[in-house]
Amino acid sequence: IEQGDEILMPDPSYPCNRHFVSAADGRAVMVPSTAGERFQLSAAKVAAHWGPKTRGVLLASPSNPTGTPIAPDELRRIHAEVQSRGGTTIIDEIYLGLSHDEAFGQTALAIGDDIVSINSFSKYFNMTGWRLGWMVVPEAM
Repeated sequence: IEQGDEILMPDPSYPCNRHFVSAADGRAVMVPSTAGERFQLSAAKVAAHWGPKTRGVLLASPSNPTGTPIAPDELRRIHAEVQSRGGTTIIDEIYLGLSHDEAFGQTALAIGDDIVSINSFSKYFNMTGWRLGWMVVPEAM
């Protein structure tokens, strides 16, 4: 993220995510989402809110604070939309290990190796207070 770049994310979402974007001098664009949309973005909303300064999306699945995961087919469509615009899909998968529904328990990295996945030991291994994690990024990054 460079100064002035925009990153789309659902609203509601984890409040610190917008601060991570602003720490890099970017701007978080909060896209309203509803319970019917599982409080997640859709490919249609990404297309509708993508602007000339948009560089990607920041998603969380399962989401903090809602706990809702992104349906795998919709995540594929979102990623395809982002890729078609030359952007980056960033996904917070910190709570993925706590998903008990096999339909939602697969990492976004199964879709492609051009996704940025953020993960952590802290929640899954009950290490509250510790912030230990990792990122899987495309080789070019």
